[in-house]
Amino acid sequence: MGTLLQTLPDGPLDIVGDIHGELEALQDLLRHLGYDSEGNHPQGRHLVFVGDLVDRGPDSLGVVRLVSRLMENGGASCIVGNHELNLLLGKRRAGNEWFWGEGQELRDNGHRIEQVLANDDTRVEIMLFLLRLPLALQRADLRVVHACWDTLAVKSLPEAQCGLVDLFYDTERAITLAAVEAGHMRNSMAANLARQNDNPVTVLTSGQERPTAEPFRAGGQTRHVERVPWWESYEDSVEVVFGHYWRALDPDNRAVKRGPYLFGDRPYHQALGPLHNAYCVDFSVGYRNVARAKGDVSRRSTALAALRHPERELMLDNGSRISVSDAP
Repeated sequence: MGTLLQTLPDGPLDIVGDIHGELEALQDLLRHLGYDSEGNHPQGRHLVFVGDLVDRGPDSLGVVRLVSRLMENGGASCIVGNHELNLLLGKRRAGNEWFWGEGQELRDNGHRIEQVLANDDTRVEIMLFLLRLPLALQRADLRVVHACWDTLAVKSLPEAQCGLVDLFYDTERAITLAAVEAGHMRNSMAANLARQNDNPVTVLTSGQERPTAEPFRAGGQTRHVERVPWWESYEDSVEVVFGHYWRALDPDNRAVKRGPYLFGDRPYHQALGPLHNAYCVDFSVGYRNVARAKGDVSRRSTALAALRHPERELMLDNGSRISVSDAP
């Protein structure tokens, strides 16, 4: 257990987007970036993982073990994503059946999704690793968070060592009590939004939410709230890198089309925000294992990507290199 806001190392970084159990894609990406099997780089670069290492893909355990080894060797840093948070909180969600030793099937056709399954011993191994991770990383010129850099949420994080799980539940209880005292039902939309938007753990790992004008289906549920594209009002001069939001290589051929798409028709290599200093590095690789089960891999273009800092260059797991654009 350590502080939940930690310091990024100095020097050049490679910031890797959501991996979601795609071990082969991660190995390909690291090779294209120039890292050896132990995470060493001839230019002394350092890897940073934005969270969501696990779930959906074929080998979440293999990804955790590889990232853990890279961290132990001093060549990598990693933060908690919402999928890691679900495991820490003991929440069963679609895509994390593997953690409970259970197989996963597609809802629409019953096709089995191939995944390495955890057992009692590997669950302990995974949890011990996750308990070491902070919620965010920063240095003078750069910030890294899984979903949303919110100044108030970051400032509210304890400066001393603190357990993430305890912070989550303590804050959630206080928010729920305040909502009930204000006259809201415990499970009303107002109370649910307060638990999402006022708890620093949920804000940093899954972002801000707001009521949506039109309900939509996602994750097997009807949704009455939608995610907020917070980067559109991010006006700090410090660059920020995040994942979580399933950006598309081709907005007209997105991996998942349920719900609002927060990036509009912006090219995938375009920087975000009014100062063009916010970057989303999640390019929907979490869909690949579902695509394999459906047999539609060729029709959906996804990538595991890393943003090279300070070069402002994207590296994809197929070896493509793309300069980040500031063009509107």
